[in-house]
Amino acid sequence: MFRRLIAIGSTLLALNAGAGELYRWVDADGKVHFGDRPPTEAEAESLDGQLKPVNSADPTRRQDFPDTRRAEQIEREYAARKQPRKANAQRQQQAACARARKQLKILKGPVYFVDREGNESTISERQREAQARALEQRIRELCSG
Repeated sequence: MFRRLIAIGSTLLALNAGAGELYRWVDADGKVHFGDRPPTEAEAESLDGQLKPVNSADPTRRQDFPDTRRAEQIEREYAARKQPRKANAQRQQQAACARARKQLKILKGPVYFVDREGNESTISERQREAQARALEQRIRELCSG
């Protein structure tokens, strides 16, 4: 059915391009036909002047372009809604960066840890250096922006 419509449309365009008259009619079986002459056995409708020319260029006709003001307004509203989220994320990143720097500063000094029961424990120099390297890497990740 779809191929038939394409074929009919192509025929219409080709016939219209020839600038002749074009007729449309429905036969007894309900099928739609097109032709350049009206049939003798059915009543046909003239399509002359109802079809637009194909590939016509009218340079004097004004082109209607979409109004971009609405799209720009939507973009501005989106940016305004996104701004507080971006600022909040930036504040959180800065706070995490500051905490990591503070932890590194503490870790570079004399270090001892206090467990939940209040007992002090120390770590080896190797453990301290490993934790310092890990914190330095975290600072590079958090504070790069």
